[in-house]
Amino acid sequence: MMEIRTNKYNLLLCELHHPGIHGKTNNSAANIETHFLIHDRFDGHGYPIKNMDEEDETEEDDADYNITSVMEFLKNQYSDPANFNLRYFERHPTIRNYHNIINNSNYIKPEIGEYIVLPTQEAVAILKTFWLRIIQRKWKNVFKERLNIMKMRSNPICVYARQITGKWPPYCSHLPRLRGMLNPLKNYNVNSCE
Repeated sequence: MMEIRTNKYNLLLCELHHPGIHGKTNNSAANIETHFLIHDRFDGHGYPIKNMDEEDETEEDDADYNITSVMEFLKNQYSDPANFNLRYFERHPTIRNYHNIINNSNYIKPEIGEYIVLPTQEAVAILKTFWLRIIQRKWKNVFKERLNIMKMRSNPICVYARQITGKWPPYCSHLPRLRGMLNPLKNYNVNSCE
């Protein structure tokens, strides 16, 4: 185990808070059910990050407790229908499709996020990994469009037009780039999703 680092972002395993599963008391944060609860933080090698106030454990315990073993444990918990039967706990207060989310095989996965301890001592995360997925998706579309335009530019008619005029024809003149690929998201309100 390592001592806590001062990095702003950590490798986390987290899950959506559900009052019926995780509990909610009068001392809990008012909107705790809208947050991701942190199960544990891990270093770059997949081993837990140790807080300064935690006691030292033996090396044998450390070897068995890593990100893979914790993910498998949580996935087994969520895949067992007896643990999440609607008869035993009410519906999620804010997320209507909560059961569809937790039934997804990709629900428990390593995330990059900011580790925050609320005044009520609940550890929650602000996830940053979803931005990576958005950028990957956008780049895939830009790359596809680039290949299409390069294919059009290899057409002898387009090459001839370039030789005569010094410019590509208008339908293949703009080659998309990384710069500006996220402009359509400029007006996207991130706070509306939280």
